[in-house]
Amino acid sequence: MENQNPYQQYMYSYPHKTAYSTLSNIHLQDYFPHLEGAKNSLYFHIPFCQYKCGYCNLFSIAGQAEQVMEQYINAMERHTQQLSQSLPKSTNFCDLTLGGGTPLILSMPLLHRVFSLAKNYFRFDTSGFPIAIETSPNQTTPEKLELLKEEGVTRISIGIQSFHETELKALHRFHNTASASKALNAIKNKEFGCLNIDLIYGIPGQTTESFLDSLRQALAFKPEELFVYPLYIKPETALYQEDCRCSANAMEMYRQARHFLKAAGYHPHSMRRFIKTSSHSLPESSCGFGNTISIGCGGRSYIGNLHFCAPYAVKQENCLSILKAYLQEKDYLKVSHGFLLPPDEQKRRYVIRHILFGKGINLAEYKNHFSEEVHKDFPILSKWEKNNYATTADGYITLTEEGFCLSDYLGPQLISPVIQEKMAAFQTASA
Repeated sequence: MENQNPYQQYMYSYPHKTAYSTLSNIHLQDYFPHLEGAKNSLYFHIPFCQYKCGYCNLFSIAGQAEQVMEQYINAMERHTQQLSQSLPKSTNFCDLTLGGGTPLILSMPLLHRVFSLAKNYFRFDTSGFPIAIETSPNQTTPEKLELLKEEGVTRISIGIQSFHETELKALHRFHNTASASKALNAIKNKEFGCLNIDLIYGIPGQTTESFLDSLRQALAFKPEELFVYPLYIKPETALYQEDCRCSANAMEMYRQARHFLKAAGYHPHSMRRFIKTSSHSLPESSCGFGNTISIGCGGRSYIGNLHFCAPYAVKQENCLSILKAYLQEKDYLKVSHGFLLPPDEQKRRYVIRHILFGKGINLAEYKNHFSEEVHKDFPILSKWEKNNYATTADGYITLTEEGFCLSDYLGPQLISPVIQEKMAAFQTASA
């Protein structure tokens, strides 16, 4: 990969939302049989934030009044009612996630309502199912943490990003190091099962030493997990409009951080995710073929080969337009925007979701599910092995240490020409 940028794209899902398009004649009820007896996840998307971070290219809306948030929760309740009344009676969910946006920006009554919607309308496998939620320092209060404890939250992920004021300002973050430490101490005092801290590297003006210092300060709070994200500056974000550039030595920062975290007892499950080796939250070897049902606008649903969501947007005026449409929707079971994965794309999704994480691709599982050898379907994997980016052992093909470091360079090579074309068309139309 000589002279190539190692940061091409973050492959957190496949296909990317920008490859979605208009769907017609899709009846959601036809896909409900996929939910019976399967591993199903439930996701509630809260799109509201205090402000829009400079790098944020997610569906989030800043500066909304309490009245708008209440209208949104009302719409989520209508959505929940329609969906729960239509699902097969045997549909169970194994986990719950509240993401955003910043879910804790909701008032106490609204936050309690969201949990009630999930627990009163849907059935979960056990009484102690995993519940995860995202937060930011300014929205993390002792009162809301007490509510989360009462609701059975098991994992809190907090976006700290840096413990250096100049770096926070460069990112257009509006908390400071004091509020970050205050929030983290409050979380630790409640003794949740898993604390995850998000940090960013490649920030303009950041050095390897300042990033390592942020990691040291993060570890002082003894998190069970850390996510370290490279800074991506995407179109329509504030940093892009400012013609900002991430640090040229981002990869060197990452390599040193990876070495530092491993020495501190954190196991790399992927390029970004590091888990304390003594933690009980170690992931399964395979992410399987589960489904996700999303409530709200901005979250994605996956049922079998059907992927769908509201249209993707970053600009505030576009996000507000989508929010307005959601508030006025009458039929929340209508599927009009998404992607139907043919068999070839289902294979790619499986490979991408496994090779970039944990133990990698289970060769027997792949053959059992797709009736073919993964190396035959994806000869590029053999090429990676020759280049020492991947290795096959004990029934798995896994990225090597170097391969994991280059995940954002290797992963995009697995995108099909069809998806590449759709993503390119979206970027052209948005320019």
